[in-house]
Amino acid sequence: MSITINDIAKIANVSKGTVSRVINGAPGVGDKTRQRILKLIKELDYEPNASAQGLATKRSYNIGVIIPHTSKFSMSSSYWPFLLTAINEQAVDRGYNILLSTAQSEDDVDSAYRLILKGRRVDGLIIGAEQFGEKQLAELLLKDFPFVMIGNSSIISHYYVEVDNLGGAEQMTEYLINQGHKNIVFLAGPKVYPYVQERVKGFKQAMTKAGLAPDHVFHCEYDSLIAKDKSKEILQANPQTTAFFAAAPGLVLGVLRAAYEMGYNIPDDLSLVSFDDHPFYGYLSPGITAVNQPIDELGKEAANQLFLLMDRKLPKEKGVIFPTKIIVRESCKAPKN
Repeated sequence: MSITINDIAKIANVSKGTVSRVINGAPGVGDKTRQRILKLIKELDYEPNASAQGLATKRSYNIGVIIPHTSKFSMSSSYWPFLLTAINEQAVDRGYNILLSTAQSEDDVDSAYRLILKGRRVDGLIIGAEQFGEKQLAELLLKDFPFVMIGNSSIISHYYVEVDNLGGAEQMTEYLINQGHKNIVFLAGPKVYPYVQERVKGFKQAMTKAGLAPDHVFHCEYDSLIAKDKSKEILQANPQTTAFFAAAPGLVLGVLRAAYEMGYNIPDDLSLVSFDDHPFYGYLSPGITAVNQPIDELGKEAANQLFLLMDRKLPKEKGVIFPTKIIVRESCKAPKN
């Protein structure tokens, strides 16, 4: 049978309120009594109930994570599950739980906010900024609610963590150019996302700097079947293409399938690279060369910033941008001609 706060109070011959004040570090308890109760708690292996603590401290001991995509999309990628793992590790260390909320549809991101903010069940939020709207922003700011964004927002200057999307795309494009590629296709995600716009900008900067045409940029939904059809269409219209830069893992499988069905051999006929790495890339044949994002560091920093804000402290920097690096595998080689 588990030990309760009432048991601790009875054994220590004090009130339940006294035990509660000791657990929550509140004043009003003498040093000797406090030490005696703390010793009992340790000896009896008592673990305070997070909900009960929340009532005493007006905290829920929950933090919310809002993903502005459907669960089908977000949980099938490697990015969000890895990010959630990193956030959760920081939360558990501080005695917090994670409440996750995803959008009911890609066109109804507001549903994710409504669900998690109802009844103030969380003490702070970590929010995917891709579709962060004025409506949600106004509500959070009016309530003076602690939140940190994953990704930067075009409508607010607030605390956020991000990777160098522009620099990562530029670096990978330069890698392809240095391999001898001049006819490079850039397949990006939906253009409404700020991070997609940054990746496109990085690609164009590298191409322009090398004196190459920067206009082979195409946008596509994060769906393998749609990406396959789009890739076929691109390759048929641009047969001179020697390298394909798929700017998200959700597009890579579509490109691979299109290349296979059209008789392209990777990397002999077509080099392929990805923005963002994936655990299975190293097990494919050939392995996929990729821009690697430090997702673990991203999640940890987001959580650390949020806990500072929840304690009414300000993080040292408003935005923390992490550099990327290229993981070279076998999917690239110099073009034949």
